[in-house]
Amino acid sequence: MAKDNPDFSDAHALLGMAAHELKNTLGPLAMTLQMCERRLAAGQAIAPEDLAFARAQVRRLSQQVNDLLDATRIDAEQFPVKLVSVELGALVQQVLEGFRRVHGDRRLVTDLPLEPLTVSADPERLSAVLVNFLDNSARYSPENSAIDIQVRRAGDRVRVAVTDQGPGISAQNQARLFERYFRVPETSESTRGLGLGLYLCRIIAARHGGSVGVQSAPGKGATFWLDLPLGQS
Repeated sequence: MAKDNPDFSDAHALLGMAAHELKNTLGPLAMTLQMCERRLAAGQAIAPEDLAFARAQVRRLSQQVNDLLDATRIDAEQFPVKLVSVELGALVQQVLEGFRRVHGDRRLVTDLPLEPLTVSADPERLSAVLVNFLDNSARYSPENSAIDIQVRRAGDRVRVAVTDQGPGISAQNQARLFERYFRVPETSESTRGLGLGLYLCRIIAARHGGSVGVQSAPGKGATFWLDLPLGQS
């Protein structure tokens, strides 16, 4: 069995872990689809929660594949970031609408500014950071708990923060959380990912002249934040 955070200078170890994680996503999806097929064959309705679960698994699978591709592109220095003028509040709202379609039962508490906040950004890349933060919050916090999204201006910069009520993260793990391939050892095999999502968030933020970070303590949830410069031309 591979170590929790192995040395991925060995390409075989990376492929093995990737195959394991993709299988963990495909297995439940296949079982859910088979159950839906049996219900249709019996003239029964498909439960909405089964469709929601299938959508969530497809979303997770797509994200895993995209993360693997992006990590490869970074190594090949082929990770383009196309900057345009983006109104951050509108982009956050768009990301939240997509999140609600997949996690309709999750309660979101938003604190967004009334003033327009414009940043120079790649909308697709920036959305990927926010989706990662939201999906992690949904995955690691209780289903009946709220996820808070806050956008705040501080001088010539703006911070987007996503706060959950999950188990929290130790200081030791926080120090490595944005490293490539790092996966928190305490999380279960069913929730751990490829260890690429937060690493890619760090790379994307840096390409925008920004930064990412986390504030957390064991048992007290976690806040993942993204800082960006405002009005960069």
